[in-house]
Amino acid sequence: MKRKLPLLGLLLPLALNAQDRVQSNSGSGGSSASGRIVRSGATHYERFCSGCHGSDGLALAGEAPPLAGSSWVSGPEARLIKIVLHGVRGPIQVGEKIYDREMPGVGRRLSDRETAALLSFVRNRWGASSAAITPAAVTRVRTEARNRQSYWTVEELLRAP
Repeated sequence: MKRKLPLLGLLLPLALNAQDRVQSNSGSGGSSASGRIVRSGATHYERFCSGCHGSDGLALAGEAPPLAGSSWVSGPEARLIKIVLHGVRGPIQVGEKIYDREMPGVGRRLSDRETAALLSFVRNRWGASSAAITPAAVTRVRTEARNRQSYWTVEELLRAP
């Protein structure tokens, strides 16, 4: 039986301040535009993602797949954008483990710029050398899927990343 991830867990920020953590973990403590984007992405991550995926990207008690080391994070940017915009319904394999969960999308709550910042933070932190995601890429994917009303399935995402 599929279990829905608790929405409350997605919205509860953890006790640590995201901006302080990003400055200490990413080394981008300056006031450059990229530093501001990373801090903005970290804030959105803490607000919407860390409740299930953990501040360390390793997930909380098996509730969600880990982001650290995941090919879903470092893979095609359109696939990752689709997941965050509309959500995904499992089963989904990450590493050696299969998760059968639902992740709600946050596309209605975040602008294209905010979504790009969140995903760029995730890819920068846990996607090895994955390139940043631009607001233009989010706009393109959002426009292509503008009529979508439901979660993506893993099969759909693998067919057309």
